[in-house]
Amino acid sequence: MAPLQLLIARERTKATFTDAELVERCIRGDQQAWEQIVKRYQRLVYSVAVSVCRETEVAADVLQQVCLELYQHLDEIRKVDDLRPWLVTVTRRKAISYLRSLKPTLPIVDDEQFVEPTDLVARVEQQHMLEQALSTLSERDRRMLELLSAGRTYDEVAAELDMPVASIGPTRIRCLNKLRSRLTK
Repeated sequence: MAPLQLLIARERTKATFTDAELVERCIRGDQQAWEQIVKRYQRLVYSVAVSVCRETEVAADVLQQVCLELYQHLDEIRKVDDLRPWLVTVTRRKAISYLRSLKPTLPIVDDEQFVEPTDLVARVEQQHMLEQALSTLSERDRRMLELLSAGRTYDEVAAELDMPVASIGPTRIRCLNKLRSRLTK
């Protein structure tokens, strides 16, 4: 056979290997099998990475990461007949992971907790008015309201303030009515 025909025959033979056969050959140390796997799937991996990241430089980095991941996991992939789904999944994950690493982490804030700057002054004024109204109550009544607002039970409040449990509710209502009348003036 002429050298050109021999080369064409070798290329044709390489192309007929299944993914599982190529992986098996890679595990045994066949460098040409590894090159064939990379050549066979590099456009797929690159395309998926570009579709997720939208940047060619990033897609090239993702391609390298996926090739490294494939090489490191060849033993686990040994029984795979088609690498395509595995490579697509790994590529998407790597690309998404890259995109997430770019986003600054922001503290999670509920919409209810978010206060517009213009509302902040009004809240401070309301807080001040409430503190003034609370200061007009007796120490025992202020302490009772404080304990109840902290989630304490009537039994706990009664024990701490040395009051009968049955009087906590009516006393609370009287205190809140006093506060309400002082705040509306």
